[in-house]
Amino acid sequence: MNHSSSDHLQQNKVPYRPRNVWKASVRRQGDVIVKEHSGAPFIPRLFGRIFLSWEEAALRRLEGMEGVPAFIRRPSPYAIHISALEGRPLDKMKSGELSESCFETLGSLIQGIHERGVAHGDLHQRNILVDQDRPSIIDFSTAYVKGRVPLLDGWIFRNMISLDLERLYKVERRFFDRGAPPRMFFLYRMVKRFR
Repeated sequence: MNHSSSDHLQQNKVPYRPRNVWKASVRRQGDVIVKEHSGAPFIPRLFGRIFLSWEEAALRRLEGMEGVPAFIRRPSPYAIHISALEGRPLDKMKSGELSESCFETLGSLIQGIHERGVAHGDLHQRNILVDQDRPSIIDFSTAYVKGRVPLLDGWIFRNMISLDLERLYKVERRFFDRGAPPRMFFLYRMVKRFR
């Protein structure tokens, strides 16, 4: 469900083939990224519709924020158009290629996203792009927007923020060999222990 940098995206071609039926197909058309689930089997397509709605809600909440794709439109319930962001995914970068200032900007970007009431929830290094020392974050399909589940909202949002901070810690460990892991919620710690 993620899109990649312009290095990997070619005009009107499918640069990212889904790893499985649950993932969206992604292609670039000019300055637009098209994500869609229309070719998936029935059940994955229904879930894909939900994921795209979550992404739309998150991007609308983050409208105007630098380092985040802009929502453009939903041409169908199973597709979304968002702005393409330039850059190379962190998972393709080597140790020493990420600057301190870029890492600090990334931390500020994540904090700004949280302050707008959005937690990414899937902040893998392939979802963080770097272009000329400027970070961007992509693929908000599993993002949680504050207010979605009123009765459990605070608990869910706090735990999703913890997931984001844990991913930021992994970036810091990988590129700078430092950092303290955040305190993760109980269920997450138990799952990690038995994996």
